[in-house]
Amino acid sequence: MTNASIDARAIQRALRMHGQDIAVDGEIGPKTRSAIYAVVQGKVGAAAHWSAERLMIAFEQIMLADAGIYKGAIDGVAGPLTSAALAMWQNAGQDAVAAPADVSKSSLPPWITIARSYIGTHEGVGTKDNPAVLEMFSAAGHPEIKHDSVAWCAAFVGACLRKAGQTPSGTLWALDYAKWGQALLAPIVGAIATKKRDGGGHVFFVVDFDGASVWGLGGNQSDQVSIVRYPRSAIYSYAWPRGALKPADLHAGAFRGGAVAAGREA
Repeated sequence: MTNASIDARAIQRALRMHGQDIAVDGEIGPKTRSAIYAVVQGKVGAAAHWSAERLMIAFEQIMLADAGIYKGAIDGVAGPLTSAALAMWQNAGQDAVAAPADVSKSSLPPWITIARSYIGTHEGVGTKDNPAVLEMFSAAGHPEIKHDSVAWCAAFVGACLRKAGQTPSGTLWALDYAKWGQALLAPIVGAIATKKRDGGGHVFFVVDFDGASVWGLGGNQSDQVSIVRYPRSAIYSYAWPRGALKPADLHAGAFRGGAVAAGREA
């Protein structure tokens, strides 16, 4: 096993799941290595003199154990059990191991069906406000917002979740969804994803993905509800409503028709 056999961004997302406040930037630098040491030391209590490579292997073992595909010791040694689990992870494209055993037979989560019905909803023209956007603020728990000029991507996500019987983050700060729900290492159709931007963040629903891109259904994407394609490297976090069943097929119901180029998210 080579150093960092698992994708660096997946490692960083897993570190965040273990309480480490680090950036998901794909760079295994000093901060990421310090976070790896902190998690491994917390698990085994005897890692003070381990090499950087052994610590990396040990954290990969923790990730594989979290995914339910590794039952061996967290010892930083790339033995047969570790190699077999890593092969299973890599053969699954890191996606199939992102969901636990509890699954739903439905092709699309209800919040995605609701979100899809809003496609094409725009902000009001000029000084006019669109009541449909203001209703999103209210449904998300913020009836005090009276103008659709306020960034509303989190209101859109919160409203769709609430209408589907789920509990949203409760805030209008997009990046709060990076700390909400059950964190995922990789995309699932229906997941809530965040990305950073200058001055803040953006949150949306994953409606399709491949090895390079994620298609996001979100609000306030160039002032409307639309589907936008983003590079997977731009994604900061993925999450799933805590307690909600995941689909047996993580790609079930995927759609991307009508996707537009990424634009303003503020």
